Amino acid sequence: MNTPQKRRLSTAIQLALGLTCAMPALAQDQLLEKPVEEVLVTGTNIKGLDLEGAVQAVQINRDDIVASGANTLSELFEEVSLTGGGTGTFTTEGAGPLSSQTPVGSAGISLRGLGTSSTLTLINGRRVSVSSFAKGSESFVDVNSIPMAAVERIEILPSGSSALYGADAVAGVVNFILRDDFDGFELDLNYGDSWADTDDARLNMNAVFGHTTDDTNTLVVVDYFKRNATFERDREETAVSKRPSIDGIFPSFNDLYWMDTNYGSTGDVIESGCATPGVGDYGQYCALNANDYYSAEGEMEALGVTAQFSMDVSDSVEWFNELMLQDNHSRGVSSPKSFNLPVSAFHPGWDQNPELAADILASADAGGFGSFPTDTVADVILSAGDDFMTVFGSFPDPRSVEVDTQSARFVTGLRGDLANDWSWEVAASHGRSESEQNATDGYYVRELVTHALLGNLCADGSLADQYSVDIANRDYRYNGNSSCEDLGSSTLWYNPFGGQVDQAVDAGFFRTQATRQGKSELTTLDAKMSGELFSLPAGSVGAAFGVEYREESATDTPSPIALATNENDEPVLGFSATDVSYSRELFAAYGEVYVPVLDNMEIQLAARYDDYSDFGSSVNPKVGLRYQPLDELILRANWSTSFRAPSLAQAGQGTTLNIYTAYCDENIDFVSTEYGDLCQGESKTPTLFTEVVANPMLEPETAETWSAGVLLRPTDNIEINLDYWAIDYEDLVKLDQDDYVRQTLAGNTEGVVVTTGNYADLPTGTPGLLLAPVGDPADNQFELIDAHFQLLNAGFQKTDGVDLAYTQYIDLDGSSLKLTADASYLANFEEQLSPSSGTEQWAGEFRYPRLRANVALSWQADGWRARIAANYTHSYNDDLRNVRAEILDAYGLNKDDTVEIPAVTLLNASLGYVFDDDSFLQLSVRNLLDKNAPDVFGSASNVDYSNHSTMGRYMSLRYNYVF
Repeated sequence: MNTPQKRRLSTAIQLALGLTCAMPALAQDQLLEKPVEEVLVTGTNIKGLDLEGAVQAVQINRDDIVASGANTLSELFEEVSLTGGGTGTFTTEGAGPLSSQTPVGSAGISLRGLGTSSTLTLINGRRVSVSSFAKGSESFVDVNSIPMAAVERIEILPSGSSALYGADAVAGVVNFILRDDFDGFELDLNYGDSWADTDDARLNMNAVFGHTTDDTNTLVVVDYFKRNATFERDREETAVSKRPSIDGIFPSFNDLYWMDTNYGSTGDVIESGCATPGVGDYGQYCALNANDYYSAEGEMEALGVTAQFSMDVSDSVEWFNELMLQDNHSRGVSSPKSFNLPVSAFHPGWDQNPELAADILASADAGGFGSFPTDTVADVILSAGDDFMTVFGSFPDPRSVEVDTQSARFVTGLRGDLANDWSWEVAASHGRSESEQNATDGYYVRELVTHALLGNLCADGSLADQYSVDIANRDYRYNGNSSCEDLGSSTLWYNPFGGQVDQAVDAGFFRTQATRQGKSELTTLDAKMSGELFSLPAGSVGAAFGVEYREESATDTPSPIALATNENDEPVLGFSATDVSYSRELFAAYGEVYVPVLDNMEIQLAARYDDYSDFGSSVNPKVGLRYQPLDELILRANWSTSFRAPSLAQAGQGTTLNIYTAYCDENIDFVSTEYGDLCQGESKTPTLFTEVVANPMLEPETAETWSAGVLLRPTDNIEINLDYWAIDYEDLVKLDQDDYVRQTLAGNTEGVVVTTGNYADLPTGTPGLLLAPVGDPADNQFELIDAHFQLLNAGFQKTDGVDLAYTQYIDLDGSSLKLTADASYLANFEEQLSPSSGTEQWAGEFRYPRLRANVALSWQADGWRARIAANYTHSYNDDLRNVRAEILDAYGLNKDDTVEIPAVTLLNASLGYVFDDDSFLQLSVRNLLDKNAPDVFGSASNVDYSNHSTMGRYMSLRYNYVF
């Protein structure tokens, strides 16, 4: 079984990365002298099977990882063309506290831009518990919980693999193989920083201990990583947002009656103290540069231990164990929370700001306000439709959260050999991830601030009765009953004037340190066997069979103070609380055969049966063909089906707080509904504080995958791979807010349409839309004021493309070169959320560049090693849809203009020296030419973090000492 051909397993699939540069390694002749153990590679369950050329696969070995200069696994995947583009793969760049953002300190991997929940992430071929915090409703494996020092190699199978590995492998599999073959002691120190003036330092220290005896093998890796924060304000391309917020620290004021722009008023009014005034659809605003606060990458500190122990129980049985413990602490900073709150007609700030009061009177006069005896702001307010002035702004302090995550994984099992070259393996594993998020700054209690703006909050903590307050319905009525002074106390006002700096009490009085607790668990039992079934004239038929039982669960619970209720739909402003609780069980059975039909042709047949306790059962087959008409040429083709049950976060969705703005200028049908114009003459609705609620009717997603390719070796030193791939992905679990509104109005969802304008009539947790009547009831005109969305099985995605990989080895006098190149071309990425929404073509559009490519040249001579690599991202179109009209006007643009984001090529380089004892020293430079990320309008950060980074030139020095 241990033929020289099978020794090429680890090198046969090392094709599509421009990363390889040999660092400390045994010479090839030394490798050939060692006995080679039959191994299991990603893409088959048959142990020892040589899949050379049968499937498209990519391998990143330990030398590649070292040579890349990456500090984390998420940084490493920035150079992998198969994981670029779309909204799938994400790093900690752009992370934040909102439910729709990357959880602070986390990172996930996606293939083909289809999302992290469509890519199966494995460790040593087994599943891993998902992150305890989801990204929106998308569960993912947090690769920041895997220490890079513990990884021996990474195997990527970029095609549907549910027939082999079960659900989630719609786009493919990423398998992290841990180090297990080291004898001695190794210390490694890696320190780096950016070329910028700021402190963006990263420190990585790890120690590896390995010991091998005649019948045992022990390996322990201890890894420590620390990263300082990088802020958007510290980078030229992100320092000032091209799309500043209209909710400033100096707020805008409007009574929403006399000052309504529909009635001829000039609209919102701001104080003269604002340094960045602007004029938009609703009048004046004080622009807020949110990028002045955001951490592009937050602080992070991590300590991990990975251990493996195996022992030969007998000549044919081995006991193996894996243990991973990880403790991550991270901190992220976001922009100040915007608010839309009532201000009392008798707030003392009106008298203290006479210029503002005069501007309010002028705006109200333009809207038809009549002259009153006192001509005061109170006159304007009390004669309007409501008894309060509305203030639109942002709190003065940024939101920040700290997240502590502890994860653990333990695997134990037995494996061995039977007669007739059959092998077997049984194992049990348990994994857990627990996280706690603490709001450390910038999170305000809505009820407290509301009462403090209306004069109801007293210094002793009691409530007066100047205003009756109905937060759910945004109804605040002045009744003039007992004041704080009448109750023997004093009124504790919140001051929205003068930049909110002068408060009667420390602002911390109004804030909370609400928490969020998350936990996910995964327990599995599995058994499998593989070997030769029988012989055919062309060779032996290999087979594998297995069964698996799995229990998985997830909870995500916010503090009680942050839970939405019927009386208060956003109790902590901007906390964006999620609510998930779900568990399920699964049984699976699978089989695979590899049939040599001819001397030069083999067929792979596989099928897997999965039975879920909540979503029923599914059978997914796979057919693969390998044909080698010439020694230099291999042809391959694969077809398979895949499925994905709704993730734990999707199936267990409780009530998640969200925001939504309906753009009627982009959704023309919103103007002519049976309920009239949802925006009532405006281009969009105000920002609505909405919910995403549970949908018990979700169904699994399904997919069909095709691929065909060729492996060509014109010489012994050149290898070329060319593959076409296509994925048809249906019944997607998605939330498209505009489409949900459209479908609910048409009666195609479970959501109700409530037309009373009373927020209590659309209770928390109830899906649907809330409309408020406008004007004469006979006109049948309503405006959208609230929405409770649901995840839906919506439409399809169809994507296809071509991958190319080239490898060439060049022997020189006393040295050697290796040239690698790979490219991934996205031909199509079509998405249809529903028949009424039409089909979108995303290839070449924002976040979906058609082409990503890498080229690398590696050189080695004696102890010296060097590598230079170019990473290319093709141009693609910007997204102007959510850019305000006044911003477009300032840049001379229209919403339907095509703006191209330019192509970018980044150079990375490394230079190292390997000493006689296999210790080494390496200097790495990422983004050698210090290129800026291209400016975009599609993100308020000015940068598309899905495809580009703002780090700039980054240098690191690494020393590895082997005892």
